[in-house]
Amino acid sequence: FEFTHEDLQPIGRAVAAYLRKGGAKVVPEQTVSSGAPFRTTLLGSVSEKHVLVEAQGTLHYDGALKNLALWLGANRLYSEFYIAIDSEATVGVGVLGEMKREGVGLMVVDEDKQVSIEQGARNPALVVTPDPTLRFGDRKAAVGAAVKKFNNVDRKDGLRDMCELVEGETTRVTVAVARKGLFNAGLSIKVIEDDKSWEDRINLLASKQAYDPQRTPVLSPNLRADLVSFKTARNLVDHPARGKRESVARERQFAERMAQGPRLVAELVSLHRRVRRMKV
Repeated sequence: FEFTHEDLQPIGRAVAAYLRKGGAKVVPEQTVSSGAPFRTTLLGSVSEKHVLVEAQGTLHYDGALKNLALWLGANRLYSEFYIAIDSEATVGVGVLGEMKREGVGLMVVDEDKQVSIEQGARNPALVVTPDPTLRFGDRKAAVGAAVKKFNNVDRKDGLRDMCELVEGETTRVTVAVARKGLFNAGLSIKVIEDDKSWEDRINLLASKQAYDPQRTPVLSPNLRADLVSFKTARNLVDHPARGKRESVARERQFAERMAQGPRLVAELVSLHRRVRRMKV
């Protein structure tokens, strides 16, 4: 270290060891790119992701660090920005809250030089912003909550919630079609709700053979394909990644699927409304 105060160097070394254990290459006191407004204590890199860590004796989140957080966000850099402190340092609730709002994480180094993440960092490249023109009807609050959870670091749970929403709307449309009597006779609502899988319901809505002869499937081939594709998101959250590189790649897949989810909810809400208004 050339610029880091000697009192903070033990924190830097502990965090560097922690990052290297996770598969990252770590260099001290280097900017993440030539245009970055601040040089952090450490810069870790694993696959495409950068982890920036600033070591501090007393937790503070001042203008230079704020500028860096804003710059990372504005450039949607595939990165995470942390402040690292000793476990004896005082942590102000207000400072921690401000860091959380701006996506800055907190690492704590204990007396045995073990590192824990007390607050996760937001990755600007993975932030999902749904199209503001989408209409979610009575699912608006649920969609907003899932997106907020995803963007505030809990990506896996946020994506899982979105999967539940899309599956729930698929079921709601399927039940509405059954209640309208559009399906072939003998397909009860109980069977749809209890015995059919998510994929079964998708295929049922799109299959011409499932409807009375004079009826056209309510689910278009394109929407069916999108729903089948999105359904694989559940595998992402249900099965752990094998290794750091796969974990990084999966983060990008999380974001891609999460961005797809709100559109599918909006389309299914619209479809449900259309089915309910059908005259048979």
